[in-house]
Amino acid sequence: MAIEISNKCIKMELPNGKVVDILSSVFQEIGKWLQIQPSLPESGGYIVGYKHKKTGNISLEAVSHPYPCDRHGREYFTIRDLKHWMFLSKMQRIYKSYYMGVWHTHPQRIPEPSEVDWNDWYQTLREDKTGCNYIFFIIAGTHEARVWVGNFITMEILEIFECQKVEGIYKKVSENSIGGNNLHTEIDLCCAAVLIYVIVQGYHFSNFFGEGDAMEV
Repeated sequence: MAIEISNKCIKMELPNGKVVDILSSVFQEIGKWLQIQPSLPESGGYIVGYKHKKTGNISLEAVSHPYPCDRHGREYFTIRDLKHWMFLSKMQRIYKSYYMGVWHTHPQRIPEPSEVDWNDWYQTLREDKTGCNYIFFIIAGTHEARVWVGNFITMEILEIFECQKVEGIYKKVSENSIGGNNLHTEIDLCCAAVLIYVIVQGYHFSNFFGEGDAMEV
């Protein structure tokens, strides 16, 4: 089931039973780039976040956005501008927030991944590393978004879904450790991480993720 694109924090269940919180700042930025008009091109960028050391949950807290040197058209987007790399470097250096995946848009109300998407996702799963055991792929349609995770251990890519709610409250709220960094202070019942997908060619991320506890908060 797709999730509505809104300025809310969304809690989603991971295959290992943990949760990923997609902070409101993620969808606020993605919402600026939706292909709601026929003339608007595909957009995308990187996702950053961190893994909670105590709970094992994940938080996705920010994304990069298209820049002038990126390549894009109505049905394709390729990261080329060095400002995306500057974004990753700054987020890691200042906020201890690491590369966690990619996002891109589709001109559909509810997006469906293309064959190109699937091929690129599996290539990304083989070649990249993130700040946790998963890599996140987000596709944002004109009204709703869907999220997939790639598992570095099993090499599977699965769609994940929003946690169940009872009267508007998430049914299962795990213990959440919110870090002390400036971007880690959003108080909400949902906070963790999701990855979005963009068509990326020729990039590696060994400089943008930590090792061991260094990538956890």
